[in-house]
Amino acid sequence: MKILMVTMAMNIGGAETHILELCRELNRRGHEITLASFGGVYADELTALGVKNVTLPLHTKRPGAVLTAYHGLERLIRDGNFDLVHAHARIPAFICGLLHDRMKFRFVTTAHLNFSMNALWRKISRWGERVMAVSDDIADYLVKEYGYPREKIYLTINGIDTAKFSPEIPFDALLASHGLKKERRRLVYISRLDADRADPAYRLIEIAPKIAESFPDTDILVVGGGTEFETLCAMADKVNKDAGYPLVTMTGAVSNINEYASAADVFIGVSRSALEAMSAAKPVIVAGGQGAIGIFDETKTAPAVDTNFCCRGFDLADGETLFGWIADCLNRPADELAAMGEYNRAFVMEHYTAGRMAADYEEMYRAAMAAPVPFRGKADVVVSGYYGFGNMGDESLLDVIAATLAEEIPGVKIAALTRHPKADARRTGLRCVPRFSPQAVGTIAGVKLLISGGGSLLQDSTSRRSLKYYAGVLGTAEMFGVKSYIYANGIGPVRDRSNRKLTVKVVDRASEVSVRDADSADELRRLGVTREKIRVTADPAFLIRPYDEHRLARTMERIGVKDGFFAVSLRPPVQKNTDISPTHTADEAVEACVKITEKYGLVPFVIPMQTVQDGEICRYFTEKYNERMRGTGRTALLYTPENAPELIGVLSKAEFVIGMRLHAIIFASSAEVPVVGLEYDPKVASMMKALGQPFVVDLGTSSDIGGEVLSCVERIMEDREGIGRALAARAAEMRQRCREDLATARGLIQ
Repeated sequence: MKILMVTMAMNIGGAETHILELCRELNRRGHEITLASFGGVYADELTALGVKNVTLPLHTKRPGAVLTAYHGLERLIRDGNFDLVHAHARIPAFICGLLHDRMKFRFVTTAHLNFSMNALWRKISRWGERVMAVSDDIADYLVKEYGYPREKIYLTINGIDTAKFSPEIPFDALLASHGLKKERRRLVYISRLDADRADPAYRLIEIAPKIAESFPDTDILVVGGGTEFETLCAMADKVNKDAGYPLVTMTGAVSNINEYASAADVFIGVSRSALEAMSAAKPVIVAGGQGAIGIFDETKTAPAVDTNFCCRGFDLADGETLFGWIADCLNRPADELAAMGEYNRAFVMEHYTAGRMAADYEEMYRAAMAAPVPFRGKADVVVSGYYGFGNMGDESLLDVIAATLAEEIPGVKIAALTRHPKADARRTGLRCVPRFSPQAVGTIAGVKLLISGGGSLLQDSTSRRSLKYYAGVLGTAEMFGVKSYIYANGIGPVRDRSNRKLTVKVVDRASEVSVRDADSADELRRLGVTREKIRVTADPAFLIRPYDEHRLARTMERIGVKDGFFAVSLRPPVQKNTDISPTHTADEAVEACVKITEKYGLVPFVIPMQTVQDGEICRYFTEKYNERMRGTGRTALLYTPENAPELIGVLSKAEFVIGMRLHAIIFASSAEVPVVGLEYDPKVASMMKALGQPFVVDLGTSSDIGGEVLSCVERIMEDREGIGRALAARAAEMRQRCREDLATARGLIQ
């Protein structure tokens, strides 16, 4: 892959070292890297490795420099034929974002920290088609402050070169350069010494006399440069004068960080510096300018990992607290300190290698490259469906149809008709057009293919107008001579006489028709459709790839999922099904779930698939269940998933699913997890039939909903593994059918 890496400058710092190690490892893996920055010692180091460097004034927001950098990057991107542009830091991301709007290259960014925020920065900050965050709290920050879609955020670590940062690195010459004796012990603090980061350095120098009094064989090294360096040097000079010897050594900015890490007996710092010292097998006190968590050990892994070893959200360490941690370390026997260091190095070797970091980035790059292309001019395909209404099932259909079409037909240009085009474009990366607008008509007029689907579009149980809208979209395509593909639709019920005639008309005239189950094909025949070919396929959601195990593990920890749970997805019944009471269904489900918990020790995980519609009934169920289970230690958890890949991953860990929403059933079966289907609409029974699963409770006719649910669960638990194997085989069949839909679409377009 040919990658342009863009950052401010490559002088010494945590983000800069991250980029250095990333470029080094990607270069080692055979990728062709070009680095654009204002230069620096790390840029020179990369040049020596064969990485091409381009110097541009990307380090400042002065208007003249920004303009120069803009034109320089424009020429570089135009002439460089890069597969992907990767920006780090706000100024480079802003400039690359402006160019991306005009030039439409593949564009990703990395978020290294939580930036200071104001209205202007929020407005002008730019993020790529995918974003890499170096910790969970930064990912949360991107979602909260910028509304960035979580499904496009990838997580990585600060990858450490464990050979460079090793206990074997010699440091005799370094000590000699500072006039220090090897037999003395050393506290080493490494950080950029800017105002927002230097608090531990101030505290360390303040307590230096107390350290010298308690541990007279110990020297202190403060490594780094920055805006506070001169002030800290003045403090250190006074301490040294009072002590009568160089107790505190101020090194300034250096490039041989690995030698200082190797020289430490106890290390103090955060982020990458802490990990580098851990890689060098040193005991580490994790304390920095944003907070402190103390001596790192197995009890500190969660807060350290969650904040990328930066301690964001934790209190700063005052002098007394910092001295306590230092004394705790220095009072320990040498063999105990060595064991702490060995644990730390093993931790880094398992979780924080440069190789793993590069693999995380390669995953993001592949996803960005496989996504539908950004484009100017006319689209090739328009996709129409129930998009932009916040229903996870339907939103996932747009995502997977677009993504799989892009894989099937590289370079295809895809637009979508949606309810909230601006937000939907941000989430999907597609060109989104208002579904009710003259622009929608104009967009259809110029394309090669209209795809109508998936989902249950040709039905009037929710609204008579809904069917007329989707039929109208198909009619518009016919008017302009555009091919139309009714794509993996669920059909019916269609009760209104005029709607039945309209359905027959648009289906008979479509270029291709596929339906997601045999019942839908039968319904079309009953309506009077005469076309010869109606292919029975499967819901495109079967092609959604769940989170990988690494990303899923982080998600499970973030949302608080524990072992021993089952999932419940409820929704209010459609308006026409007036005989079904929402609260009655929920009450019955509560009774069944209480008995399930008592019998199997499992607790429910409650999932509103469409928050606006499902939120109230899911909250009601959760509250009622928790009231019934008060004092037992069993609690239902209400969980709103961020996206379909996350939800499928979570469901894969459930024992079974009780679901009303069709896509809760599909997602569970795709994850090979048994399902009890609660039938409020014929499509639920049709899908369960297509899956070969008999566990269906008809909410309209059942006199004992709770009892039937419990009975289904008991049957599932008797042969859960066998049912899972059967679902795996059926899901594989469904995926193959979905791929046939893609081949048909490719034929229509080409």
